[in-house]
Amino acid sequence: MVDNVPNNNIMPLRERTPLEIATKREPTYRQLVSTLLRDPTALEHASIHRSLLKARPYFQGLILDDGCGARPYEEMVRQSGAQYIGMDVEARGVRGPDVIADSLDLPFANESFDTILSTQVLEHVKDPFRMILEAARVLKHRGHLVVTAPMTWPLHEEPYDYFRFTRFGLEALVRNAGLTCVCLEERSGGWEALAQLLALTLYDLFGKNRLARVLSKLLMLPLIFLATLLDKLLPYRKLTLGYLLIARK
Repeated sequence: MVDNVPNNNIMPLRERTPLEIATKREPTYRQLVSTLLRDPTALEHASIHRSLLKARPYFQGLILDDGCGARPYEEMVRQSGAQYIGMDVEARGVRGPDVIADSLDLPFANESFDTILSTQVLEHVKDPFRMILEAARVLKHRGHLVVTAPMTWPLHEEPYDYFRFTRFGLEALVRNAGLTCVCLEERSGGWEALAQLLALTLYDLFGKNRLARVLSKLLMLPLIFLATLLDKLLPYRKLTLGYLLIARK
């Protein structure tokens, strides 16, 4: 059991993508287009980014990034004035986690953190109920849990890909842990979700062929614009890439 969480030393961050640099504002359409030309998951990353911008008022005190990966949101947390601790089950990327541990068995004392952040991790644990229970245990009284989780996404990181979540499933998780739901909203509309899935499908099918890859990306550019427009004019909320969940202890 870790009773005293170590201070996190500030080190140079890895090179950022355009979406990661814009930590204080929502990505523009131009940034989405620029990023999509290099990364077929740009719409998904933008949806997570938008959600975390909304969650920034809850980035206070000592924050645990549970499943931090390559720490893409550390800068956003630090800009909010909070202290950042990254944790993951293994070291990945240029900067590894501060703590290596399992989300199902957190090595921290009860009520250690003001906020726990978890982005796109919940689908990769075998027991999501236990993960949220552990998060609730190490949260301080009136502390907050900030989670993004997928509803619609292809298989990834196989075979460690176990679940997808509806809003009702996420509500059940926080109720079971005795937490109060503060915010639960879609990270994208249905049209944007369809556009993102089409981009991924085209890239998976034709990504190894340079010409086909370029053509598929050019095809996606007007579709992104159309999907963004349709989400505003003809919203469809039964389909989404995933959700932002904020819960209070």
